Amino acid sequence: MEMTIDWNEAAVKMRREVQSKGGFLSMQKEELRDRFGIGRLTENNVGQLDEILEGHQMFVFPSPYYCQSFRIYDRDSQIGRIAEAIADSEGVPETALKDAVELFRRANMGKDRRSDDVPWLQALDVFLQLVIGRPPEGWEDLDDDREPIQLVKCLAESLGLPAGVDDAKTTRGVAGAVCACRPHRLRWEGADPGFSDALAEAGRKQKEIFDGVLREAAKVLLEGSEIPSRDVELGRLGLRYRREAQGGIGWIR
Repeated sequence: MEMTIDWNEAAVKMRREVQSKGGFLSMQKEELRDRFGIGRLTENNVGQLDEILEGHQMFVFPSPYYCQSFRIYDRDSQIGRIAEAIADSEGVPETALKDAVELFRRANMGKDRRSDDVPWLQALDVFLQLVIGRPPEGWEDLDDDREPIQLVKCLAESLGLPAGVDDAKTTRGVAGAVCACRPHRLRWEGADPGFSDALAEAGRKQKEIFDGVLREAAKVLLEGSEIPSRDVELGRLGLRYRREAQGGIGWIR
C-alpha cells in the first residue's frame, strides 16, 4: 500500500490533540482514513496503524476495523490508563480503576471537598506554583498526606500537558520565571482615594503583564499546541479555593 502521508508525523500531531483533550479523542472511520491517507481500512493496515500508535503511546478502542466509531487514548494519561484497564482486563492490572474509584470517592465526599471549575490558564498558574514548591495562592490542599510531586503530576495530566512536562528542567525554569512576575496585592483599606486609585491602576497593569507572561509560558509547555479554552476542576485533585482569598489578582481567561 502506497502511503502519501507520513504516518509517524500524523501520529505525532494526533497525540498532541489527544493530550489537549485530556487524554482521549473520539473519532469516526472516515476521519481516521483522512488523517493517515488510507483509502480503505483493512485488517492489515489497521494492524500497521495500531503499531504506529503504540509507538507513540496511544491505542484505539474498539478496533476501527470492526466499528464505525471509536476512541484514541493516550496511555500516559489518567483516562488512558483507565480505558486500557477496561479494554484489557486480562493483561492490565486494575490499579487505574481503583485509583479512579478513590478519586471520585474523595471528590464526592461533600461540598467542603470540592471547588468551582477554573479556567485552564488559572489551573496552569496553580501548576507552576506547585512545580517550584510554592503553596498555590488562594488554594488549600485537602490531601496533606500526598506527596507534592503526585499532585503536580495529576494536575499536569488534567491540563493535558505533554508527558514528562511535570518534572522537566525547562518547566521548572518557566515556573520560576512566571512566579517571579506574579503581581503583589496592592489593596490598602482606608487609603486616600487618590492613592487607592493609583494602587488599583498599578495592580491592573501588573495583572495585564502577568496574564501575557502566563500565556507565553503556556505556549512553551504545550509545545506549540493551541491553549485550551476548557475549564479544569481542581476540586477533583484535592484542592479547594479559599473563598476568603477572592479579590486578589483574579481569574485569568
